[in-house]
Amino acid sequence: MPDLRYHLISLISVFLALAIGILLGVAMADRGVVSDRMQAEITSIQQQLNRQQRQIGEQNDQIAQQEVLLERMSQAMIVDSLQGEDVALVAGPYAEQDTYQAVQGDLSEAGANITTVETFEAPDPSEITGLELTAHKGTTNLESGYAAGVARQVLGLEGGTQEFPGIVVFVGGGEIPADAPPGTLAALKAVQRRMFEVWLDAGVRVIGAESTDSGRTEVPLFQNVGIPSVDYADQPAGRAAIIECAAIEDCEGAYGIKDTASEPFPFPS
Repeated sequence: MPDLRYHLISLISVFLALAIGILLGVAMADRGVVSDRMQAEITSIQQQLNRQQRQIGEQNDQIAQQEVLLERMSQAMIVDSLQGEDVALVAGPYAEQDTYQAVQGDLSEAGANITTVETFEAPDPSEITGLELTAHKGTTNLESGYAAGVARQVLGLEGGTQEFPGIVVFVGGGEIPADAPPGTLAALKAVQRRMFEVWLDAGVRVIGAESTDSGRTEVPLFQNVGIPSVDYADQPAGRAAIIECAAIEDCEGAYGIKDTASEPFPFPS
């Protein structure tokens, strides 16, 4: 095995050279023998590190200032831009609560008349077993029963007293828990698709939204159904995009910062 012996000898030589270098370095340090050139290099490296730390600090300050400016600009765009509009706010079962509440606050700031605030629950586990999902009847029960019922409730058609909204803002996305029954994702898509169809058939405009790090994006579903969407609703600019899209009668497309977005922000055509 000459190749193996060669590699072993090479490795031993490297380690011996390293050990000798360490011993020499320790001996020189003990005697205070540190060359001026080495000290100059150490000083230069320290100065570069200090400069980089200052630059990072300055960049962080600039980013913080830009975020404050962007938030103020977003608020200026939002205020009273939906004055008198009847808007329903609906959240999926796994949507981030902070994002959902922030959207609600900005809709109020925009002057919208929020007709209802609803978080619909995930379908019952007994309805989303693999057996029922493979049968046409099981899927139909979910779509025509549960989904259509929630959709009509949002519209005030199920014994409610709220006003009929002209716009529904749906906040979706979010990770599905690991302990959720098999078939939950497929059932959820079927339920949401049916809700969107009921709203659209009733002449209501629907806008989909989710947070930047939603864990599970629903933009492809929004696009497939044919409703506009905003994928950064957790940010002030994203919520301003939702408000702007609601204010534009013919708003369509996917807006945001994810790969699925066609534009960062909706503007009147």
